[in-house]
Amino acid sequence: MLAGCDSPGPGFGALPGTRVTVKGSTFAVRRNGGTAQAIRLNAERRDGGMARGARAIELGTGCQIRPGTLSGDPAVVYARLSCASP
Repeated sequence: MLAGCDSPGPGFGALPGTRVTVKGSTFAVRRNGGTAQAIRLNAERRDGGMARGARAIELGTGCQIRPGTLSGDPAVVYARLSCASP
């Protein structure tokens, strides 16, 4: 059972989420052009949530995160992307 809430932030609301699981954390990943958001869907209390969210963004979008652009918290992670195609 997923205990989290999948409420996308501004600019992501109309976009479908791609579910990605990284080391036991499940995220809904959305991409809007060169920006992405990962919302953690399961409840957890452990370190490393930002790193798992970043990896979920990369897996869910097929893009790399631009250095220095990761922001948010362990529940909602944002990043700018570096992609071969839009």
